[in-house]
Amino acid sequence: MPELPEVETLCRQLKTILTGEEILRIEIIDSRLEKAEELAGRRVEAVKRRGKFLQILISGGLTAEIHLRMSGRLFWQKGGVPRLGQADASNKGEALTGSGGITTIPPVLAYSRLLIVFPAGTLVLIDPRRFATFTVKATENTPTLVEDALGGLSARRLQEIARTRRLPVKSFLMDQRLIAGIGNIYACEILFAAGVDPRRPSADLTPVEWRKVVKMSVAILERAVACRGTTVSDWRDLFGCSGTNQDHLAVYARKGEICLRCGGRIERIVQGGRGTWFCPACQH
Repeated sequence: MPELPEVETLCRQLKTILTGEEILRIEIIDSRLEKAEELAGRRVEAVKRRGKFLQILISGGLTAEIHLRMSGRLFWQKGGVPRLGQADASNKGEALTGSGGITTIPPVLAYSRLLIVFPAGTLVLIDPRRFATFTVKATENTPTLVEDALGGLSARRLQEIARTRRLPVKSFLMDQRLIAGIGNIYACEILFAAGVDPRRPSADLTPVEWRKVVKMSVAILERAVACRGTTVSDWRDLFGCSGTNQDHLAVYARKGEICLRCGGRIERIVQGGRGTWFCPACQH
């Protein structure tokens, strides 16, 4: 699942391409997605990130918001793509009957669910599992966040929120109602870097430990953004390139391997239905 660094990567790439551009048309390929014909003819004013949500601010006071969920990704097709019309989003690149006749989707556009066409190219939402969402709403109705993991987390504020909670600290970091953007990969890495056992109740962390968590959160997320995200399965950036942050992972998906800090063995447990990797010898 794309987490904060992956969505921030897309946000920064899209800013350089879309700002000031006119939307020529939108094609909803998957009927599960919300219709958005009213966006044609409007211009993109800004591109922002809200937690794991990507926001495209559009003239006339509208915001198009995309959440990639489990398997979604965005791809920039320079110069545009053929008009596809309505089609089954479960396609794997086979020929489809669109409004202009039979069109073959290029392999890179398999599982396409949405096209947003601009003069310079087309933004494509690709999503094999069809969980990604696309909504259009008035900009003033866009909700704000409690805390954003790259927006200046406060250790004191996190400790206040956690004071009455017995939630394990890893689950606390991943709760999008409390902190926006941190998912499974980065929660594991942050807690390892801070030396905190992911099983500990969040209410038990000391002020010193919360400061370490905040410091490591910023450092690890900023490095991941600089690496254009972590590719451990199918993540690709806007131009189809893999990220490189997987080369820096210390515990995630390293069960049984040697801990880079203390020489112990990395273990894996399940928390909230998700795998958790950590070093029991040096995370307390």
